[in-house]
Amino acid sequence: MFRLRKIEILMFFLLSVCSMAFNFSVAPTRFEVELDKVNTNEVILINNTAEPMRLESFLEIPKGYENYNLNESIKLYPKMVAIKPGGKQIVRFRVKPNSSVQAGEYKSYIVFKEIPIKNKATEKKDSLDVQIQMITEVGISIYGYYGELNKTIDISNLKFSYNSKSDDLKISGDVDAKGNSSLRITQKVEVLNSNGKVIETLNAQFGRSLRNGKSKIENVVKVQELKNKKVRLTLMDSDGEILSKKTSQTF
Repeated sequence: MFRLRKIEILMFFLLSVCSMAFNFSVAPTRFEVELDKVNTNEVILINNTAEPMRLESFLEIPKGYENYNLNESIKLYPKMVAIKPGGKQIVRFRVKPNSSVQAGEYKSYIVFKEIPIKNKATEKKDSLDVQIQMITEVGISIYGYYGELNKTIDISNLKFSYNSKSDDLKISGDVDAKGNSSLRITQKVEVLNSNGKVIETLNAQFGRSLRNGKSKIENVVKVQELKNKKVRLTLMDSDGEILSKKTSQTF
């Protein structure tokens, strides 16, 4: 004789886009606020299921921002919401900067997590009935900026590897941030034929540096039929200024 068992699986996502594939959606998934004033913002939560849902919210500190987070400056309300099937709710958060804030970038996560609805277990004779309950947890990024930002970085050790079976071109590099703010890095990949002529250009996000310190960043781009060809990589900041350039060996 076995009892009904419920297995709860936790799913934690830090999203850059809103996805309907999860039990609930969050929009927007990123905020940037100026820390020279009080800010109030709204987050929309959407229940993607046919069942009622309860969510709780809390703050988390991102890696590398232990001394530069906004947790003490953010107030969430309400911290717990109930959403009807297919319905939506608004959660607001206020950012009140600390008077001692110094120039630079600050960051925190606001995390929204399902509160599982407990069902009374039932007993089935000579059978095993397992109920799997997917618990979605979504974190969104809150960036705060104050004063003059220094986004100085060095990029080194750029490498290329290509998988001809999956058409995956993997690009990696070492990034050393030397300022007080992270930097979003974009990439332009130019495919060169045997004569050095550009036959295809691909643009994408390469990654984001730390606020300060060393990190390894990598990205994968789909490129078909690279045999006997090269790629020329150009990395740029958000203003289009070139940070680094490198051409691969012939694949």
